[in-house]
Amino acid sequence: MSERSSTATRRAILESTRSLLIELGASQLTIRRVEERSGFKAPTIYHHFRDKTGLIDSLLEEDCADLYARLCHVPRRANPLEYLRELARAYLWFGLSNPTHYALISAPRRESARPLPSAEAARELVFRALLAASDSGTLAGRDPEAVFQAVWAVLHGVVSLAVSRPDHPWRPELVDLALEAIEHGILHKEASSR
Repeated sequence: MSERSSTATRRAILESTRSLLIELGASQLTIRRVEERSGFKAPTIYHHFRDKTGLIDSLLEEDCADLYARLCHVPRRANPLEYLRELARAYLWFGLSNPTHYALISAPRRESARPLPSAEAARELVFRALLAASDSGTLAGRDPEAVFQAVWAVLHGVVSLAVSRPDHPWRPELVDLALEAIEHGILHKEASSR
């Protein structure tokens, strides 16, 4: 099998898996279903992905790598709060522009699942930016992990609602209002004195 053919086979299997995961969820995904959807026999699937877990992890890693690349393209800013805002905007843009990818990335995984390298890298990038904001006094002694989780919850909420309810007349300023809520309600140093 040529490298081009191998790449095309891998891509077809991954895309078949993606559509099945969205339709059925991870618990209903089987190699037999991937086989039927993709047109490739189980030995070929196992050759490329080891097992069902390897197949799902490969797909998720690919999606997380896309998100991480988007975050890496955010230019560094002198003001750590501005940099965090742009990272948040990039996260929102990714989720809203790639609802299928986002749905897979944010779906629950089994407890024994290994962390995905790109997901860990993306988390570390954002967390370092949050620590830089903390060092500048922006977080005013707040627990950075709690702040990270609160920011993530707001961003995830915006993306999840917009993706799950595309029929709703979401206002164009929703993203900016959510970012302002994060900035003034979670990150701003005066918020901790309330």
